[in-house]
Amino acid sequence: MNKKPFHKNLKYLLSWALYHLIVWTLLPFTCNTCLPLDSTEAVMWGSQWKWGYDKHPPLSAWAAELFVRLMGDAGNYFLSQLCIVLAGFGVYKLARLLKLTTTQALLSVLLLDTVYYYQYISPEFNVNYIQMPFWTWGFYFGINAVQNKTLRSWIGLGICIGLGALGKYLAIFILPSLFLAWLIRGELKTALKSPGLYLAGIIAFLLFLPHLIWMNNHEWITITYGLKRGGTEQVHWWNHLINPIKFTAIQLAMFAPAILAVLFSKSKTQGTPSKIPGLFALAWGACLSLVALSLLSGMELVTMWAAPMVMIGGIWFVSRFQLDQYPKPLFIAIISTSLIFTTSYGIVYGLGPILRDKPHRVNYPGKTLAKEVEQKWQTIKGNQHFDYLIADEFLGGIVNRYGQERPAVVIHGDFKLSTYLTQADVQKKGALILWKKSTDSHSLKQKSLEQKFPHLKQQFKHIRTLPDLIIPWPRRTDHRAGRYGLAIIPPKS
Repeated sequence: MNKKPFHKNLKYLLSWALYHLIVWTLLPFTCNTCLPLDSTEAVMWGSQWKWGYDKHPPLSAWAAELFVRLMGDAGNYFLSQLCIVLAGFGVYKLARLLKLTTTQALLSVLLLDTVYYYQYISPEFNVNYIQMPFWTWGFYFGINAVQNKTLRSWIGLGICIGLGALGKYLAIFILPSLFLAWLIRGELKTALKSPGLYLAGIIAFLLFLPHLIWMNNHEWITITYGLKRGGTEQVHWWNHLINPIKFTAIQLAMFAPAILAVLFSKSKTQGTPSKIPGLFALAWGACLSLVALSLLSGMELVTMWAAPMVMIGGIWFVSRFQLDQYPKPLFIAIISTSLIFTTSYGIVYGLGPILRDKPHRVNYPGKTLAKEVEQKWQTIKGNQHFDYLIADEFLGGIVNRYGQERPAVVIHGDFKLSTYLTQADVQKKGALILWKKSTDSHSLKQKSLEQKFPHLKQQFKHIRTLPDLIIPWPRRTDHRAGRYGLAIIPPKS
C-alpha cells in the first residue's frame, strides 16, 4: 500500500482544520466588538445552567458559556469552528467507510468551504452548529454499526442522537435518513434485528430524559416556540407550495459554487461513476423530509435548519460526478469562495462602523454598555449584588456576557420566557430595566418604556425612570452615539 497519498491528504485535512480554527476565530474576534445575537443569547442562557430554555434545549447554551468563560469572545468563534472541524472529520471517516479514496474523502470535506453556512455566517455560534458533529458522526456510526457489526458504533449512534437532540430537536431527522439508507443498502432487516439498535435508542433516551422532564415541568415551552417559528398558527393554501419551494431554492443556491465546479469538470471526467447505495438518502434525506413536512403542513422552513443536514452533500457530489478526476475547478471554487467569504466578512463587519449608517449587532459597545449599567446599579444600591435585569435577549445578553456581576435576564419582561426566575425574585431583590431608545442619541423619535415593555408597570407599581445612557458607537468616525433607557424596580424594603 502506498502511504504517500494518505499522508499528503492528511496534511491537507489538518491544514483545512487549522484554517477554520485560526482564521475564522481571529477574523471575527478582530472585526467585532460584541458577540452576534444568537451567541449572546446562548451565553445568557448558559449562565443559568438549566436543563432547557425558552427556545431550545440546553447543550448549545452550556457549550457557549463554557467556552466564553475559558477564552472570552474568541471562545465563541473557536467553538463554532470546532463544531465544523469535528463534523468535517466525520465526513472524511464516512467517505472512507463508503469506499471512497483518500483523495475523494478529502475533496468531500474541502467542498464544505464553498458553502455559506460553513464560512461567512459561521462565527455566529448557535444551535445549528452544535448539532453538526452529531449528524456526520451519527451517519458514520449508523452505517458502520450494521456494516461491521460493532457494538461501539451502536453506542456512538445513541450518543449522537441523544446529544444532538439536546442541541436541537431536528437532530431526530438523522433517523429517517439512516433508516432509508439501510433500506436501500439491503441492511434494514439486519439493523432491526440487532440488539445494538435498541441499545442506541436507550442511550439516546436516557441522555434526553432530564430535558424531557424539564419540558414537562415548563409547559412544553420549547415545542410552542418551535411551532411559532415555523409559522404554523396561520397557514394559507399557498404556504404549502411557496414555503417548500423557497427552502429548496435557497439550499440549491447554497451549493451553487459546487454545482458550477461539477459543470466545468464534467467534460473532463471519464468512465462511469460508481453508485454508492444509500448515499443520496444520507446526503439529502433529512432536507427532503423537511420539504415534505412543509408541503403537508404549510410550515415555513428556516434556511439555517439545513446547515447540519447537508454536510454529507460533499461525498455525494465528489462520488457522483467524479470530481477527483479533474479537481481543478473544485479547487478554484474552494479558494475563490474562501477569499470572497473572508474578505466580505472583513469589509462588512470590520469596516461596517465606517461604511454603514446603522450599526451591525456585532458592532455594539458591549463592554461599555455593561459597565455603564452596572455602575448605575452600584450608584443607587451600593454594595447590593446586581442580580436581575429586564431587557430583550440582545441587550440583556450583552450585560450578562460583559458585566462583572452577570445578572439573570427577564427576557422581554416575560417570566414565562425566563423560566429560571420568578416575579417574586425580582420584587424581593429589585432589578434594572434596559432598552434602546434610539440608534442616534439626538433623534426625536425615541422608544419609551411603555412602548418597549407595555405590561411592566402593571406588574411592578413602583418603577422609577433613570437618566438615559448615551454611549458612542465603537470605531465610528462621525462620533454618533446610541441612547439607552434605564429604569429601576426598587427591592422590597
